[in-house]
Order: sequence, then C-alpha cells, then structure tokens
Amino acid sequence: MHISSLPGPFATGTVGSEARAFVRQLSDMGCAYWQILPINHITEENSPYTNRSLFALNPNFIDLPALEGEGLLTRDEVGDVMLPGGQLAPDLAILEKKKLVLLRKAYSRIGDEKRAEVAAFAQKNASWLDSYALFAVLKNVFGDACWNEWPGIGLRLHKEDAVERAFAEYENDVMFWKYVQCTAYSQWAALKRYANDLGVGIIGDIPIYASYDSSDVWACNHLFQLNTKHIPKQVAGVPPDYFNKNGQLWCNPLYDWDEMKKDGYAWWMSRLENALEIYDIVRIDHFRGFHSYWAVPYANKTAKKGSWAKGPGMDIVRKMKARFSDSSFIAEDLGDVDAAVKRFFVSAGYPGMRVMQFGFGKGGDAAHKLKNIDELCVAYTGTHDNNTIVGWCGDAPGETRDAAFAELGLPPAGAAGAAGVAGGTRASGAAGAAKASAKGSPPSDERICEAWIEALFQSQARLAIVPVQDLLHQGSESRMNFPGTVSPGNWSYRVKEGQLESIRAQWLYALNKKTKRLNKFSGTGGPGEAAGTGAKGAAGTGAASAASAGGKRAPAKAGATAKAGAGAKKGAAAAKTKTGKAEAGAKKGGAAARKG
Repeated sequence: MHISSLPGPFATGTVGSEARAFVRQLSDMGCAYWQILPINHITEENSPYTNRSLFALNPNFIDLPALEGEGLLTRDEVGDVMLPGGQLAPDLAILEKKKLVLLRKAYSRIGDEKRAEVAAFAQKNASWLDSYALFAVLKNVFGDACWNEWPGIGLRLHKEDAVERAFAEYENDVMFWKYVQCTAYSQWAALKRYANDLGVGIIGDIPIYASYDSSDVWACNHLFQLNTKHIPKQVAGVPPDYFNKNGQLWCNPLYDWDEMKKDGYAWWMSRLENALEIYDIVRIDHFRGFHSYWAVPYANKTAKKGSWAKGPGMDIVRKMKARFSDSSFIAEDLGDVDAAVKRFFVSAGYPGMRVMQFGFGKGGDAAHKLKNIDELCVAYTGTHDNNTIVGWCGDAPGETRDAAFAELGLPPAGAAGAAGVAGGTRASGAAGAAKASAKGSPPSDERICEAWIEALFQSQARLAIVPVQDLLHQGSESRMNFPGTVSPGNWSYRVKEGQLESIRAQWLYALNKKTKRLNKFSGTGGPGEAAGTGAKGAAGTGAASAASAGGKRAPAKAGATAKAGAGAKKGAAAAKTKTGKAEAGAKKGGAAARKG
C-alpha cells in the first residue's frame, strides 16, 4: 500500500498519525514489512514513477499537524487544507499548491535552531539538493516551462556561472525548498524509526528512469542520450506485452551508459546509497533495463517501433555488489524476459518477483505457478499493476478461473460466472468453503481472497506480499493502475476511514504463525540472504498490505523447489507501477506520458 492510499483528512495519505496506526496494525498482525511505491517528488500527472527529482521526497506526504505541534502553523491554517467530508481523490496538483503556501508560512516562522538543522541537511545532501532546489525555484519563475525552454542557454545547460548567478538572485527561495526537503526527510525518518522499533521494515521502490523535466536530467544532462538541442534521441518503454498490445511508451530519456561507466556509475551508486538510507530494502523497477532496454525513436506515439539496446549488464551489478549487500535489493524481473535476460538475472543473484495471477490456467507462465515458486524470490497475489484478486476472478475466462479455484481447493464459481456472494451467503474459512460447495454456491469474495493468500504464504517464496485491496476483498474499482493507459483513476486508490480495521488481524496472525512466517524485522539480513544464517536472519512479514518472510527453512538455489513454507529472512518486495500518465505533452524536449 502506497503512502498516498492511507486514509486521513487530507487529499492524500501522509506520514502522520494514520501511517503510524497502520504500522502498529502490521506489527500486531505479525507482518514485518510494509512495501510502498516510490515517494519522490512527482509531477502533476500523479504517478509515483514520474519525478521532479529521483532524490527529493514528495511534499504532499508531509504531515501538517506535526508542524502545528512545532508551533509553525495554526490549527485554522491546517484546517484550511482538510478535505470536505468523504472526498477521496481531488486534484493533487491543487493540493500541492495549497500545501506549499502553508509550508512557506511555516518556513517564515522557523527559528535559529531549525535554520541550523536545515543548513546541516543541505550540506550533507548538496550533491542533489542544490540543483533540485534551484530547479524548483526556476520552474516557478518561468511559469512551469520545461527546462529546455528556459531563457538563456547558460541556465538551460546548467552552466556553472549562470547557476551561481541564479543561486544568488533567488537565495531565499532556494532555502525554502531546502527547508521543505529537510522537513520531508526528517518526518520520513521518524516514521521509519517508529516502524523499525515495532519490528516493521520498509520496502521501497525506485523507478529505473528519470523524467525528462526533472532536476536530475537538467543538472546531469551529459549522462543521458540527448541530441545537440538537448532533446532525447530515443526514449524508454517496453514492447507490446501482457498489459498493452501497443507496448508501453514511458518517454523517459535513456541513460548514456558509456558516459556513466567512465566514473564507475557514480550517479547510480549515489542514488542507490540514498535509497538505502530511506528504505530498509529497495525494489529496483525494471531491473532488466540494466541488461538491455527498449529504445523508441523520439516522437513516436507508441512503443511498437522500438528496438532492444545493450545496457551495462553485469558491469554495473558488480559495482553494486562491491558496495552494497546482496540483501539490500529486489530485482523486478517481470515482462519481456528472454533466455539471455534470464541468465543475467541468475548471475545478478538478487531475489526476483513472482505473481500468482500470471500462473493460473493453460496459458499461465510456468515461473509464476505456485508449484514452481522457488525460495529466492518475493511472491505476490498481484502487484499495483494487476487487478485485485476479486477483479481477476470476475474478468478471467471461466476455464482459467475454475482451474485456479480447483488448484486452491475452492468450489467452482458456477452459474454466478464470477467471484461473489451467492444467495447472501458469506462463508468464511475452510468450513465455509466446504459448506458453500455442498450447497453448490460459489465461494464468497472473502473466502476467495483468503484461499489465495493462504496458498501464497504456504509457497516456498522467501517473502510473501499481499496488496491491501486483497486483504479488504475489494474488486476492480479499487485497482491502483492500468498499465499503458492515461486514466484519471490511475494512482488514485484510497482506503476509506475505518476500512483497515476490518482486516481479520487474528486470522492473518495465525496464518503467519502456521506457515512459519511469524517474525519481526530486526534491521539485518534481507531477501537476498539464505535462511538460517544466524544474526543476519530475523525473518519477517510485511505487506503491500501484508508481506511475510519465511521462517527457519533451508536455503534453496534459484530455480529449485523446496517445501511449502520455505523461507527466510526479512526481505521484501514490492510491486511495480509505472505511470498512467506522465509528463504528457512536453514541448520541444519535454518527455511525454510514461504509461507504465
């Protein structure tokens, strides 16, 4: 579950009291991980995979009541940005503008102690914060125009003399943005400490690509494939796939890997180091892009006419392994994966992802079938790019759905044609399923979701992760993202007040215990570590709403099968998203919609 999906009185979830309440709930349910989507400062398109910066955090997630507690805002000021009753998905661009007005008021009221804190934070993070803060100021000065349209070639190309003059001219505004990031980082760190103290680790997610209209591309344009007019030569995406017959056109500029190699991929290493300060474990989105990436000529309207280009491969992975623990990462390995890419994943050695929805029926992907899920992976019922369990059961062909039900020990959906409650019966648990079967009634949504989750936890996957929608037995209306589409519904899913309390906490706790996944995050180990490795092996469960790590099982090689309940350590996994929308319609060099 993403931060934005948390309930609360504001237009989006925040790192405030609702986040802490959810952490306590995860801890009480025996879950040791909470997986989220990227928390970078996003564009107005609202996708967590678009970004103003790959380092800066989203100001919308700042908890305003905490600033009220510091005496920097009044109760009335905070109340001005609270939602009208029942409103769940307003325009987040408008929210950010309103929130920034309040943050400017808070900044105008800080004292010497806070100024010193901001200065120390700014000094520590100068490598990315200086360019981001100035970028944010100049975006406002130039009417939100893309950086390649700013007046003066010196600013457009981030030339040192032009940048220094701009810093001097807009010094106070630059310091405001540094204050915003200092606040966002300190509040996030406080939430993470709170979670870790309760035995819950945070699994984060980082997009593989930067958005074109971002401080990263502006300040480090030499690291990207841009032409002499600083427009992308080719852009990122994926070919036609399960999600979209036209492929997915993300429109991010591609990396110049030859240039990055010259300094040992220093930009990427600093980015990973930053991510591991923010999260306990990091899922790297579209990890196959390190091996080879889909390059689409600029200005194409679909991803069909792209071609595969060679990435840095094991060269960058060796740099990662030399600098970071294997247990730090999860490699998103979904999508178009041929034999060469599979060998790359095996050589890299990081846990990959398995998705139950992809494994059912005659056309199911063998790697995602429950019986083939091995220990060195993180397994999901579905990810943020998938339908919910209930939605999948309603949309799947009858033969595929019934095959899934049979494998999970559920009675067929029968004449109902889809998952649902028949005749008002809402049977629960194995006894309920048997009762429903005897009556010829289809299983309830609740029982269907529980059967899927039980099967996932009984698999030998090192970590098992469940989207919060599946714990709440929700349908397609609660889906987080429709990949390859530009839809106002993408990324807008929000849990309503009181819904989280309806999760059957005792059932989930008992399931964690039964499948030997009842452990706590201890700050060591991770999904890349084998089980039973002593001090490094505190396993865990966590969740997109609830994720579970295996307990005391023997390590298994990638591709091998082991007993159900397999397991392991802490670890984690996440889901993959990409955008529904993204910097659509960028002019001249502006990137277009990253449709994920």
